[in-house]
Amino acid sequence: MSTTDQPDSRPDDAATGIRTEPAPEAVTGEKPGRVWRFVQRRSSTGLVLGWLALLVSFAPSLLPRPWWVQAVASALSATTGYAVGAVLGSLVAVVGAWLGVHVTIVDQAHRARLHLVLGLLALVITVVLWFAGYRGRRHSARLVGLHAPSLGSDVLSLLAAVVLTTLILGVVWAVREAFRASRFVLGFALPRPLAGILALCLVAGAGTWLSTSVLAAQGLNALSASAREINDQPPDGLHAPTSPLISGGPGSTQRWSDLGREGEIYTAETTTAAQITAITGKNAMQPIRVYAAPTSGDVDPAQLVQTIVTELNRTGALNRAYINLVGTTGSGWVDEYNVRSLEVLTGGDVATAAVQYSFLPSVAQFLTNRALPAEVGRELVQRVQQLIAQRPVDKRPRLLLSGESLGALSTEAAFGNADQLLGSVYGALWSGTPNSTPLWRSITASRQAGSPQVAPVIDNGAHIRFAGEPIQLQRDVYGRPLGSWTTPRVVFLQHPSDPIVWWDPSLIYSEPPWIQEHAGFDVDRNLHWYPLVTFWLTTVDLISANSAPGGHGHRYRAEQVDGWAGVLGMSVGSIEKARIVASVEALPD
Repeated sequence: MSTTDQPDSRPDDAATGIRTEPAPEAVTGEKPGRVWRFVQRRSSTGLVLGWLALLVSFAPSLLPRPWWVQAVASALSATTGYAVGAVLGSLVAVVGAWLGVHVTIVDQAHRARLHLVLGLLALVITVVLWFAGYRGRRHSARLVGLHAPSLGSDVLSLLAAVVLTTLILGVVWAVREAFRASRFVLGFALPRPLAGILALCLVAGAGTWLSTSVLAAQGLNALSASAREINDQPPDGLHAPTSPLISGGPGSTQRWSDLGREGEIYTAETTTAAQITAITGKNAMQPIRVYAAPTSGDVDPAQLVQTIVTELNRTGALNRAYINLVGTTGSGWVDEYNVRSLEVLTGGDVATAAVQYSFLPSVAQFLTNRALPAEVGRELVQRVQQLIAQRPVDKRPRLLLSGESLGALSTEAAFGNADQLLGSVYGALWSGTPNSTPLWRSITASRQAGSPQVAPVIDNGAHIRFAGEPIQLQRDVYGRPLGSWTTPRVVFLQHPSDPIVWWDPSLIYSEPPWIQEHAGFDVDRNLHWYPLVTFWLTTVDLISANSAPGGHGHRYRAEQVDGWAGVLGMSVGSIEKARIVASVEALPD
């Protein structure tokens, strides 16, 4: 090995940083093959980091991943790793050239021994990382009650990931060549620095237009058309309500067929007084359910909320003991476990109101316009609060709030902090609140020292309680009893394995407390954070969020019965809880 202060002027050095060997033809006189020439032109640092990121991407995260989801996660991780490595390699090359340092292995025997050592090291690292990830993912699958991945699915994922990574990098390299070609052509008329800047602007502008105005726009249009078609399809086996106490029934502001598919399901499946009596053995009232849906493509939050106000007045909802404002997801979906549990526990003495603001899936709505659900939720809560305040104090219904996922974000948006919330409502039950929700973030940040992020303790549980499983409504995650629970009572249901709750862009560069603390009952305690890779793993976990059985992932089911019982300050027996759950599960899909 020799060291010289004369940097090699070959263009390969800019891509690889430090060159470990001369070109094969310089030593052997043989012309290198196509594969070798291709690898030579790539960043060696990028290839190493991309390969490591690919292996690490097979580590366990929150939920088991189908083979194709694993392939996407691995490809994104490998591509990101390569990009970071390429940048680092270029920086090393620049610094090396500036210092006048160049390293070359001249002796062919030494070079062969180095290749052998590096090859064996790479093999050992590959086997160790893959086996550790495979075992960890099998354990994670058992924790959430899903099938463990097989060796065959891993092989299929790896092959698909390699193909997808190649395609992604091919696009990147094509963009780079487009930049170089543009700079070369512009260089005939402009100084080289100016030609480079203009070429960069042209390629960036063309790429932005192609990705946003063509690919993204066409994809969103196709998704919107499909979602609208689904929204317009009437549900099978269900019929318009016959009770005037339900939107879509006699005297309703909107026809049942105008409520959209999810609104039709929500109103048609309203619990009857007879069903409540059959579950509890006590006399019951007919619950009230009201719903408002946009009649055109344009969404006017004030108009939708006015429809709800009209429906509440029309049905006599303000004479009920409770009014539950439930936030809907992007498609207008309302969780029947939420609504029916409350209707049974109150003996039907409740009115539930919901507003549809979109027909897009929640993820699409979140990415395109997350401000809309927050605006609708804020308008709904404030208008109903005004409506209640106009009544005599002794005749005011108790205001409850609820919602799951984007629906939780919607109704939580009405409050800036915990004090505003507790001063305005009788109680709330929110499930799977997205990490970006300001109220959730501020309350979580105020947790007592020693309580983990997956199950924060706020003021010893005086008003607000977080729970991943029912027992945590009474005890913290370490089994210690909470203090006295007084009204108003607020419950946040959140599973440690729910990626909706824990996904955050900061996962790219920062390890979150929920990983550091290892406190999740259904998450592998050996879960580790890896820069960039953990972000992609949690991102693709969003795809599988609803694949887990109830009690895990983003599936909030029977625990909502316990949640509402806690909010109302009552106990619910195991038999009654089982009957409530069975009545929901008996509904058509």
